[in-house]
Amino acid sequence: MNSLTSWLRLMELDRLYLPELVQRIERAEADANVAEPRRYPGYPKWPLPRNRRRWRHSLDGVLANRRSPRKLKTQFPAIHTLGRLLQASHGITGDQFRGPAPSAGGLQAVELFVVHWQGGWLPAGVYHYDRVGHELSQLSAGTTPERWRELVPSLHRIEGGAFLWLMIGETQRVAEKYGERGDRFLLLEAGHLMQNLCLVSASVGLSTVPMGACLEREIATELRLPQTDSVLYAGVCGEPVH
Repeated sequence: MNSLTSWLRLMELDRLYLPELVQRIERAEADANVAEPRRYPGYPKWPLPRNRRRWRHSLDGVLANRRSPRKLKTQFPAIHTLGRLLQASHGITGDQFRGPAPSAGGLQAVELFVVHWQGGWLPAGVYHYDRVGHELSQLSAGTTPERWRELVPSLHRIEGGAFLWLMIGETQRVAEKYGERGDRFLLLEAGHLMQNLCLVSASVGLSTVPMGACLEREIATELRLPQTDSVLYAGVCGEPVH
């Protein structure tokens, strides 16, 4: 049995553990604490424009056109394009900070980061998407594609690319309600968010390519993440080369 299978089986739900999980969920819901999205006060911020909803493309068309190309242009998208992409994929669309990606218990425990190394309206660096302010908080200034090709080995299979998505899970937020099973929910939520990014990217003329291999611990160190955070998923985005 490989380690992945062992971990998945250890997290399986059985009749013995079910009553304990139900009690844990009931206690968490009785507390009625609303988990607020992460914010980085005091860091440099770049506000993003809020866009009106539109029906530019049918869902059928977006699904048919979504691809994972091997060649991407390196030009960073315009501010309105990135603002629309973030707002539609991971913005706040309901009460209690709920968004478009399904989330266990509505906890919204996956945070989205942007790593940008090109010139343009946004300086190169590492950013966190602030869902409350609909803005990018710069956590560190300056970076290079070479550095991130080391940290995300899957990038060697892609030519070009304008920027990276990084999804970080707050394990403590879900563990309080779901215990060890919360790790499964974080992975599921990251998959939902990545699908949103893939589809909305296609609707605005870009491509998001999910990356399966990244050095999670080294990325966590690079981002100076707390010990309770887990690096879940990475993806590269850019305009496809036809």
